[in-house]
Amino acid sequence: MWNWLGVIAWVLLAAYLGFIIWNIRSRHLKMVVTGKKPGPTWLVDLVEVVILVAAAYFMVWVSWLRPIDYADSRVVSVRYAYHPLILQTGATRSYYVTVASGNGKQPVRYYTYWTAGAKNQTNSRDADISLGSDPLTMKASMYPWDHKKLIALDGTTEKAYVATMTAHFKPTVLNGLGMHVGHVAERFDLIRIPNDTLMKIVPKQTD
Repeated sequence: MWNWLGVIAWVLLAAYLGFIIWNIRSRHLKMVVTGKKPGPTWLVDLVEVVILVAAAYFMVWVSWLRPIDYADSRVVSVRYAYHPLILQTGATRSYYVTVASGNGKQPVRYYTYWTAGAKNQTNSRDADISLGSDPLTMKASMYPWDHKKLIALDGTTEKAYVATMTAHFKPTVLNGLGMHVGHVAERFDLIRIPNDTLMKIVPKQTD
C-alpha cells in the first residue's frame, strides 16, 4: 500500500500539468479578448511552471536519483547469507570461481561460483572477489558488513566462501513515493577465495 503514494503523486503531477496547460491557455485567451497587457499574467505562468518543474524533479529524484545509505536501518532492512564455496575439479587444476571477460563494449566481468547444490552467476557490478589478507575489499566496504564474522569465516572455511548482502526498502514515505517499498535496494556478493590460482579465467562467449 505504501507504493500507492508514488502512484497517486504521479497522477496528481499529470493532473497538475493538464491544469496549468488549460489555465495558461484560458488566461491568455481572456487577455486577447479583453485587450489587457501581459503584465502579471506572465508572472503567474512562470510560477505555475516553476512549481511543475520542481515537483517533477522531486519525483524523479525520489524514484531514481536518491542516494541510499545502506547503513541506515530507517530506510532499508539488510540481511546476510554466508555459504562455503564448492571446489570444482578441472582438467588441469581446481578452482572456486570462473571469471569471464566482457565483450569489450562494457568494462564488466562475469563471475560463476558454486555453493552446496547451486550454481551462482553474477557480475562485477554486483560482486567482488576477495584475495587479500583482509576479507573486506575496497569495493565491498561501501556496504555494511559484520567484519568480525568475515574474519571468523576465514578460519572456518579456509578462506573459501561467499557472503551475500541483500537490502530491501522499508515502508517509509520517501520509499513509498519512489514506489520502492518491499523491493530489493541492493544485492552484493563478496566472493572470498584463498588466492588467484583458485580462480579460472575464461573468455566470454559471444553470439
